[in-house]
Amino acid sequence: MDNNGKVYSRKIIAQVIELSERRVSQLTADGILEEYSPGTYKLLPTVQGYIRYLKSNQSGQNTAHDIEKERLAQIKREDAELNLAVKKNELHRAADVEFVMTNMLVAFKAKLEVLPHKLLPDVLSVPSGAAQAEGVKEILKQAIAEALGELSAYDPVMFDEDKYLAELEGSAIDEAAE
Repeated sequence: MDNNGKVYSRKIIAQVIELSERRVSQLTADGILEEYSPGTYKLLPTVQGYIRYLKSNQSGQNTAHDIEKERLAQIKREDAELNLAVKKNELHRAADVEFVMTNMLVAFKAKLEVLPHKLLPDVLSVPSGAAQAEGVKEILKQAIAEALGELSAYDPVMFDEDKYLAELEGSAIDEAAE
């Protein structure tokens, strides 16, 4: 008689496929193993069903593992692209942008704060008459344009904190020498 037709108890099947009887019952309830009659199984279909189950789990794990490897490779590639963009000054770190913007706004504020003191002598020297208003407007326009120039002075070097500070130091030394 072939093993396909021979019937074994749950206990013997558990020993053959090296599982507990409880696990054999769970696999039966899940439809992976098929009982011949309550508590008994045909050997060959049972072993084949268990092998199919193991193979499907194995391929599912490999697929999940492969997906995870692909995801990791994509993350590494994106990280390398971002680092390259930073090095090319095409992308700036948030801390660098904050540093540059703070410096630009502080310089702009300083220009605006000294504007009244700086312009007062020029405004007072405008001769009275019909052209006085136009003269004062022109003085104010030039001063405002100069102050706004602080905000438009973009230089990629500004986003490299070390280079920017060295440049500021050098210009401060130059101004002190004058």
